[in-house]
Amino acid sequence: MRRLIAWTAAGLIGALLASVAPSAQGTDQASADGAFAEDERLLSVSFFWRGPWDDVAINPDGTLGMRGTWKAIYPAQDDPRASIFGLNSPDNWPENALPDTARWPVTYKDENELPLWLMAEWRAMKWSGFDFVLLDDWHCLCFKEDLSPYPCFEGLAQAWLELDKRGEKPLPFAMFLETPFAWHNLDKKDRDATQTSSDGICELWEPTRAFLRQFYGEDDYRPILPLRALARVMVNGEARPLMQFWFPTWVDAGLEKWNKWTFEQLRRKCKETFGVEPFVGVNQHVYGPTCMGGWSSEQPAGGKADITFEAGVVDYDVAWWGGMAGPQVYPNAISIGPGHWCPTQSGDKPVALHWDPVAYKPDRTRYAYCWRKVLSDPENFKRRIMIVESWNNNYEACAISYSEPKDFKRADGTLIDRWGELPEEYMALTRELAPYWKQGKCPPR
Repeated sequence: MRRLIAWTAAGLIGALLASVAPSAQGTDQASADGAFAEDERLLSVSFFWRGPWDDVAINPDGTLGMRGTWKAIYPAQDDPRASIFGLNSPDNWPENALPDTARWPVTYKDENELPLWLMAEWRAMKWSGFDFVLLDDWHCLCFKEDLSPYPCFEGLAQAWLELDKRGEKPLPFAMFLETPFAWHNLDKKDRDATQTSSDGICELWEPTRAFLRQFYGEDDYRPILPLRALARVMVNGEARPLMQFWFPTWVDAGLEKWNKWTFEQLRRKCKETFGVEPFVGVNQHVYGPTCMGGWSSEQPAGGKADITFEAGVVDYDVAWWGGMAGPQVYPNAISIGPGHWCPTQSGDKPVALHWDPVAYKPDRTRYAYCWRKVLSDPENFKRRIMIVESWNNNYEACAISYSEPKDFKRADGTLIDRWGELPEEYMALTRELAPYWKQGKCPPR
């Protein structure tokens, strides 16, 4: 794995500038209608599009702020890397007006600027080599109680359609539901998604239905996006929409009870409403089933359900916080990331493992270590999906998007975690190594 292990900052920038091309370059694995073949090995990334998570990342004195660890930045128009985002020319933007990136990243409340920022990020994710985007869905902020979209989701659709109109073949996206915080009328739901529930599986079905009807339509509701914008995978000749559910319960919020029937009902409702079964993924707790949070973990109401790929309940399961201690390898999916360090936690909390120069040798960064571990084991290529956590969750230091290079240290100078030497270091590494994952090959040593 010579290229991965020996990559220096100079090598990275050289490889990057040699390969920078118009933003339409990137993966084109999805067929014209957005569905992936059954034998395709896929690479995705979770994207927090309602951002920013990092608007006060660095204090004036250079110390770590309480809103994030890495600071998102953007290249100037005359920088060769600007073409990654389409920022090299006004011709890449509506009305030929080059955006002012000094205001980026924006929040979902900025209806005018949000579509432009999303266009840039979508281009960069495609340039990095991803096949589809796991779009973070905070249901009550994305859709109204009647399941119609809020302006922020309409802005997202506007950004995707603008890229599509320009012939850039934007990446399709899938629902990544932040389950415990996603509902309208949270206190009115019984938080029981089993056969004993008074309201069925509304906690899962309500946001799922709201999301999918934007592509399939429903009764008199017209879809606002074409099916090729929806990430779908072929299973037995059927193009199934991919969706992932985060923890069912977290910090006294979310579901208290669920079981296998919960997901049988989800599949049934989806088939009856949209004529297709879903391709379902769930998150497990990185520390195992004894830690409350994952779908196969202890339940607040007592007991535990076996919600796994191996049990035949879901199509894949995978751990969140996948970059903390190396790649998280599950039977049909893998998660990796550059690390995970939340500044609102103390430096000694076990949930946030820190940089270890011995454990991660010969790699400079934890992200390179994760990639090397995955690609060096042929058994890993039996999995269908690898998920990078995340594109831009800068708040918790698990982002790979274009960001200010920074090492963070304790007062005594001990290294807590590091970004790397270049803003695009993790994007370039992804672009370099993604083809090996998709082709099922180990990079040459």
